Amino acid sequence: MEQKYSGAGNTFIMVNNLDDHIADRRERVLELISVEGEGMDGVIFLEKSEIADFKMNYFNRDGSGDALCGNGLRCTARFAADNNITESDRISIEAVSEIYEAQLLSDGKVKVKFPSPRRLKTNFKLKVHFEGWWEMLNCSYVDVGSPHILVFIDEIEKPKIASIEEVNVIEWGRNIRMHKDLMPEGANVNFVQVEDAGNGKLLIRSYERGVEGETLACGTGAMSAAIVFYALRESANPVTLKTRSGEVLIVELEFDGNRLTAVQMTGNATRIK
Repeated sequence: MEQKYSGAGNTFIMVNNLDDHIADRRERVLELISVEGEGMDGVIFLEKSEIADFKMNYFNRDGSGDALCGNGLRCTARFAADNNITESDRISIEAVSEIYEAQLLSDGKVKVKFPSPRRLKTNFKLKVHFEGWWEMLNCSYVDVGSPHILVFIDEIEKPKIASIEEVNVIEWGRNIRMHKDLMPEGANVNFVQVEDAGNGKLLIRSYERGVEGETLACGTGAMSAAIVFYALRESANPVTLKTRSGEVLIVELEFDGNRLTAVQMTGNATRIK
């Protein structure tokens, strides 16, 4: 059974592989993308888990895997519920050797709880090639299961840009994603505009590795942006992020004293075909 789902604009082909009939997943991913993958960001296999209700096995459209997809987790929960694979509104999902708790909300949205970041490094410089020149760009790095570089657009010195619409996501994102200091794994790249600091409202555009282009939303990127914004700019909580698709992701940070213990993300997950 294969269906298409969107998580805030991040699009996936969902495959029921609970009976483990697909062994070579990478080959199947490339086949699905070549035949019916126009506009799709990746493929998700719903599989059995020994430690959770289900396992999400996520692959990018280029066949690469072993990475977390935040929007994919919401779509996995919705896919299981829509197809009567589960009757519970609370679902545990294994992904990249972690367990994530998903909750199907009464308004149709899905909330997923994530652990605190594996790694966080703020305010460091990367020498990045923009449009004909080099710039020492101020960045932050967050690993919430997938690695992300965060760039606030008001810290880009040349060219000065007033709006996130002016960001050349494809060229700038690729140059940062492939930066020698981030290799060999590279990183996803997120450009962030602060729309309303006091109320924690951000605009975000994302370049995703594996897709090798801009996606309409990136869940782990939204979480990473919220964490860095809270740490460096304004202690707003929750943080609301408007994605390229126009849909909104809400990120709530949980603390024990001053220690970040968990991150919850809420957003849409809907079948599109």
